[in-house]
Amino acid sequence: MFKQLFLPIILSTIIGTSNAQLTYANLKVEFDSAWVCNHLQLVPVRYKTDAIKDNSVPTSFLSLEQAMKQKKVQVRENYFEGNADVRTIIIRNNSKQNVLVMDGELLQGGKQDRMISETKFIPPGKEQEYLNVFCIEKGRWSKKPKTFTHGGFAGNNLRKVADSTAIQQNVWMEIEKQFANGSKVTSTYPYLEIQQQQLNKDTACINYFIKKMAGSDSAYAGFIAVSDTTIIGCDLFANATLTTSSFPNLLQAYMQATNNSNAGPLTIPPKKLGDFAEKLLGNEDKQKLFLQHHGKIFLQNKKPLHIVAYGN
Repeated sequence: MFKQLFLPIILSTIIGTSNAQLTYANLKVEFDSAWVCNHLQLVPVRYKTDAIKDNSVPTSFLSLEQAMKQKKVQVRENYFEGNADVRTIIIRNNSKQNVLVMDGELLQGGKQDRMISETKFIPPGKEQEYLNVFCIEKGRWSKKPKTFTHGGFAGNNLRKVADSTAIQQNVWMEIEKQFANGSKVTSTYPYLEIQQQQLNKDTACINYFIKKMAGSDSAYAGFIAVSDTTIIGCDLFANATLTTSSFPNLLQAYMQATNNSNAGPLTIPPKKLGDFAEKLLGNEDKQKLFLQHHGKIFLQNKKPLHIVAYGN
């Protein structure tokens, strides 16, 4: 059957060519300054200093969602020897701006719904660019593809399986597990149905974090997300503009992975949080070793653009 709330950009501090690595050499974790709402804690990771400008990382761009709504990009199936490829799609940027596509973004339509599995910029006027994706709708393979529309952002549990294993079957198994947990019976397992039900389940906390970010003048590289005593994960970016613009999507992802207990939030042991940060940020060698099984690193001109890591 198978062929196999955008925030205003308020910061522009970026990492320079000479110190582009997203490690403790250039970053600091504010362990004692976590942003907390109910069961979700966001531990800020900041740049140590304003660094030399690196023109290889854009600070002015359209998000994929913006570009699709403005009809400035075309997203379509990729055909190989007459058959659509489930693991890649094609995007054409017809705008005069860079378009940011992000690991975890969802696309509804085509022959199957998809989740993007890489972070990259599509240059302006780019005729054709291939995007790596996962299928998130196991039971549908339409003969006539539907027009792709933007479907939001995946929860961190699904992102973790995709990024840590890179195996399509594991992605389907995670989606089936989430349907089973919700006691739902379905023939096609459309992940977007689950995702829409989980969106904004705690709008008060989402609004709190959005306002917290909007009211800050700090240069954030990203955040370590914690639910009670569980480390959800961490997303880091090459400049603060990327962090700020991606923040609403990441909030949705983290919120979907929080503990749903009615009890009050628990305190994570400092050593557990410190050990995670050391594995991720200690140095380049530790980071590469940790990300082999606990995340991904996406590069721009051979330098880190976006790092995504997951807790054990």
